[in-house]
Formats: sequence, C-alpha cells, structure tokens
Amino acid sequence: MADASTVGLGPERLARLLALGANTPGQEDKTTADILRAWLASPVSVNPAEECSVPALLHRPCKELEPLAGKPLSTVLLDPAADPAVIVTLKDYFKAISLRWKGGPLYSSAVALYYAAIAAALVLQGCKITSHSYYGLGRSLATLVKKPWLVPELAALFAQALAVCVARMTT
Repeated sequence: MADASTVGLGPERLARLLALGANTPGQEDKTTADILRAWLASPVSVNPAEECSVPALLHRPCKELEPLAGKPLSTVLLDPAADPAVIVTLKDYFKAISLRWKGGPLYSSAVALYYAAIAAALVLQGCKITSHSYYGLGRSLATLVKKPWLVPELAALFAQALAVCVARMTT
C-alpha cells in the first residue's frame, strides 16, 4: 500500500481532506488543530501566482515578505527580531483568510493566526498593531486560550499577550 501521509498538503487541502470525517464529536477540534499546525509548519507563500498566497489575497506585492520565503510561518511569527511590517502583513493576510471562510476549521485557524500576529507584536515587539482596545483584545485572547485545538506555542503567546492587555487596562 502506498504511503498515505498528509505531509506537504497545504492548509486548504488538508481542511478539505479532514472535513470528510468531521461528523464525529470532537473531530472539528482535531481538524482545526491539524490545520493550525499545518499552517505554522508551512512556508510563507509570497508567490503572487498562487491563489492563496499573501500577495494574491492582499492584492499587493508584499516585498517585506520576500526575504522570508521558504521559512515556516511559526519561525516568522514568533521571531522577536521580526520586522513589524511583516507581522502587520501577516495579520492582514489572516484577516483576509478568515473573511474568505465564514466558519469551520479554516476560519477558526485563520482567526487564531490573526490574533497570533497581534499577540506577537504586543509581546515580542512591544507594539500594538490593532485598533482593538486592550479590553476587547484581552477578551478575545482569553476566549482563544481556552480552545482545545489551540497549539501550545500559541496558547503560551496568547497568555502572555493577555497579561500585557490586563496590565495596560489597569494602568
């Protein structure tokens, strides 16, 4: 029998594949976690010819991402030395992805990565890249931290960002 691995599948293809068995209880959480892990492990796509690449969805060149081509999203997103423009671009990209899918595991994963970019800027770079208030941002992060499908590295980042939000609300 041929190897039936899902290694190398993009998040969209993985979601379609996993959605076939999403009728069992808890399967959507597993699917969302798998998609989230796949996105974090995948390289940042800067090829405008690819349908779901960053430049294609944002309708702009995204030159700030070119030096990052081939690097996994997790490496780029969780780098304290990342260019703030890169983090803002990733935030905008995942917002565009979340608007494209209105619900389900892809939507949940995209929303988590949207907030991951905001949290990374807040925690790793000390800057706020959203118009959300600290109160509203804290509420969203508190909700996300409780999701059973959230991967540990993002759960830790969200917890740190939540602490920053709480500190900013009380000062």
